[in-house]
Amino acid sequence: MVVGSMVIPKYANPKIIYTPKDIQADMLSEHGMNLTYMQAWRAKEKALEFLRGHPADSYNKLPSYLYILEKTYSGSVVKLKKTDDDCFMYVFVAICTSISGWEYCRPVVVVDGTFLKSAYTGIMLTSSTIDASGTILPLVYVVVDSENDASWKWFFEQFKHAYGERPNICVVSDQNESILKETSIVYPGMPHYSCIWHIWTNIRAKFKKGHLKLSELYFATARSYTLDEFNERMSKIEEIDPRVKVYLYNIGYHRWSRVHATVNRTWTMTSNIAESLNAVTKDARDLPIVELLEYMRTLLECWTNEKLLKTKGTFTYLRFKFNKELDDNRTLSHKLRVRASTDYLYTILYGVNRYIVCLENKRCSCG
Repeated sequence: MVVGSMVIPKYANPKIIYTPKDIQADMLSEHGMNLTYMQAWRAKEKALEFLRGHPADSYNKLPSYLYILEKTYSGSVVKLKKTDDDCFMYVFVAICTSISGWEYCRPVVVVDGTFLKSAYTGIMLTSSTIDASGTILPLVYVVVDSENDASWKWFFEQFKHAYGERPNICVVSDQNESILKETSIVYPGMPHYSCIWHIWTNIRAKFKKGHLKLSELYFATARSYTLDEFNERMSKIEEIDPRVKVYLYNIGYHRWSRVHATVNRTWTMTSNIAESLNAVTKDARDLPIVELLEYMRTLLECWTNEKLLKTKGTFTYLRFKFNKELDDNRTLSHKLRVRASTDYLYTILYGVNRYIVCLENKRCSCG
């Protein structure tokens, strides 16, 4: 207990890794105390208990925390589900800032689950999307017991309650059968697309032939914009290994190919944004449940505030990233050579000048 109280500051930030061996080394160098590994391990457990309390106590704080969260962030959707004997089962949080930002984003939702490493374990399910500035916007975060049909169904029911339905909405995830099954129940007719990277890892594990050639061909095929390109590349895949073509056909071309997609999934071909979010929350997954939810709230708040500050410092119609892209393209266009008659160029330039004048006068009479 004494050593644990001395090392409490080391565990205030969950991103800092401070092991029992570090405790042994520090106690020996700073205080001349030679601790066994088990003494250092128990000191670490005591320090975490002093700092965060017992993991079971965190579940007792959950109802009051969710009540304050809902009152503080008006318009948020917060749900807590318990078992018949009043034990924790699921918790769902969708902050109002994410809900209000959703209508300005493309309706492509990336969902994923990741393991929690606290005393009572569990799974954290998240959904996220790409906002107008090209950055990650977390939509919801949920804690459940495991990735099964019941938990995913509850997840999508609450998501539908918070975000409703939009035209051309679609889901991108790994090849989890529960996600595929429950989205079809809660959102009938909504397309479900598979992460092309997860499919590739399965191909690499199942088929031990021509990985270097197949890798380049497969990703080029998935991103093809025309049927001719797609068919040509699929023929080359078949030449290398016919089993791969059969495997991709059985998955369904519409699940991973851009050209066969029934709605525009834009550039979201993988679940990388969900994996990125999992990487950011890696250290927080050791925390008790209330501290974990608070970490997620703080993370979302920081990201939102950062975007707000950047927006206030932007004095063009587009953000810096896209404005720079347009400037670069304009610079490159000056180097292009145009082969056309003088009369044709005069006609084009005359039309462009009239259009600019109309825009400046905010009226158009030229059709």
